[in-house]
Amino acid sequence: MLTSLRTHYRKAVIVFHAILTICLGTSWSWAGTGLLLIAHGSPNPAWNKPVLDFGCRAVATAAETGRYKAVRVCMLEAAQPDAATAVAEMEAEGCTRIVAVPLFIAASGHTHFDVPAVLGIYSSPRIAAQFAAEGIKTARPKVPLVLTGTMSEGDVLEKYALSEVRKLSSTPSDEAVLILAHGDPEHQLIVERMLRRVTTYCCGEAGISYGDWACIGMGQDYVTQALPAMETALKHKKRVLVVGLYLATSAATLHHRSMKVANPHQRSGPWPEEAVVFSDAAVIDYPELLLDWVFTTARTAADEASEEQRKQ
Repeated sequence: MLTSLRTHYRKAVIVFHAILTICLGTSWSWAGTGLLLIAHGSPNPAWNKPVLDFGCRAVATAAETGRYKAVRVCMLEAAQPDAATAVAEMEAEGCTRIVAVPLFIAASGHTHFDVPAVLGIYSSPRIAAQFAAEGIKTARPKVPLVLTGTMSEGDVLEKYALSEVRKLSSTPSDEAVLILAHGDPEHQLIVERMLRRVTTYCCGEAGISYGDWACIGMGQDYVTQALPAMETALKHKKRVLVVGLYLATSAATLHHRSMKVANPHQRSGPWPEEAVVFSDAAVIDYPELLLDWVFTTARTAADEASEEQRKQ
């Protein structure tokens, strides 16, 4: 009889713990979690506005799920709100940990050094001196802060670029795809892999047999890198579809701005205007796609952090 009672007791304890694990598995890992979105920032308010508007959509979406204690968007530099203010506000609202998602396209010096430094989770005398000279305040988090990877680690860029290619495409057999990106010389291999992956995906899905890419910075290398790539593509195909992998700047904007600087009297390349067509959208113009990536990325990071805590 006693043995039977002990057996039933053990089974009851096991069931209780199983139920507790199920219940807490979806709530405990999110209790007190704050979500921080960090973008580069610009002196140009027109660049910052869609990013801040996206932040408002993220706040509204998070409120519907109830998973986050607080959601904020901040800028690395050149604009407000800054990271120090955002982190302090989230702590004041009761966040016991923060997941920071960088709204950056790919790995770069910014994402590997500047963003961690401004969030207070990486120390560098050189960067500290640079921040001081530029008047950038550094956060001093009192709670654990997890920084995730960039967009290039998901599939958001492929989905965005393919959608833009399909908008521009009319006769795939006669067309070439050209993908533009910032490109960081110190992270060239990583960026090249990303560009190759996105270009190959777009060509395969859209039925286009020629694809290429060019790293042009924020337009400063447009004439020396993008224009030659277009000329080469036109030797193989009748029409080139140009898409930019930028958060808040379109390929069309980069083209017009760069051509205006290079030659105010020539607004297109040395070919018929209809031979090269440009996407007029940026990644931020796909808010639902970007939101899905943000929340998926943040959820994965929060769950991994919770699992590590349980192991300890």
